[in-house]
Amino acid sequence: MRVCGDRRPSSAESRGNMDQFLGHLWALWEWSKSALALFSIAGISIAGVVGAAFTLFKLLGEKWLNQKFAERLEAYKSEQARELERLRHRIGGVFDRAKRLNDREYEVLPEVWGKIVDAKDRCGVYLARFKEYANLSGMSDEDLDHLLESFAFSEPTKKQIKSSHDRQKIFQRAVEWKKFVEANNALREANSIVSKSGIFIVPNLRDDMIKLVDILHSAIQEQRLNEEEDIRPRLKEAREALDKEGHALFTAIGEAVAARLWDPVTAEV
Repeated sequence: MRVCGDRRPSSAESRGNMDQFLGHLWALWEWSKSALALFSIAGISIAGVVGAAFTLFKLLGEKWLNQKFAERLEAYKSEQARELERLRHRIGGVFDRAKRLNDREYEVLPEVWGKIVDAKDRCGVYLARFKEYANLSGMSDEDLDHLLESFAFSEPTKKQIKSSHDRQKIFQRAVEWKKFVEANNALREANSIVSKSGIFIVPNLRDDMIKLVDILHSAIQEQRLNEEEDIRPRLKEAREALDKEGHALFTAIGEAVAARLWDPVTAEV
């Protein structure tokens, strides 16, 4: 069952009310015409009777109109109040969700940016054009053990280096492999956190982060292929893309992250 509170009268009801009112007035007027003759016999002026009738009609008509206007006005106010409450509820919900999203973005951006910086740094170490290595020639077994321990090589790798007739070559390969693994792992972590937290980051910034990770990944994979296959001349397309676009993109991402974090602080109120 539907229960209604304040209900605005329909146009049909309004016309019915008006017709009923006019019917009452017409009956009153018909009665008054019959009474005029009596009034005239009694010596009462017809003009006076008509004036009194008009005054009564005006009084009753104004009262009825004022009553209907008051009813309509009250119904309008009630509807406007309900609409205002609905609008207030919707605006409150929008602001609440915007605040929650902004708070979450403020939490994840520094973490995501940190992973991207770490990944770029480790890729930079692996991709460095000029590299220096410790000279193993003439190094005592004790010094060699300390050196290999500092790189946290696995036991099989240590044994391979120490037992090789060309320790320097195997050592350099092990160092570069370790750098590649660290760079690749850092990129994997950066990609993972962007994927997980990307819904809290504005789309254009998130897309730039993903693009940078892809550029870095292509560059280290190209470098690894050059080393493993000893390709001559060296592949360099991915490295050139990193030099041409990657570094500028990294700077742009950093500026965008800083702007997102500092905008609420520096914005004028």
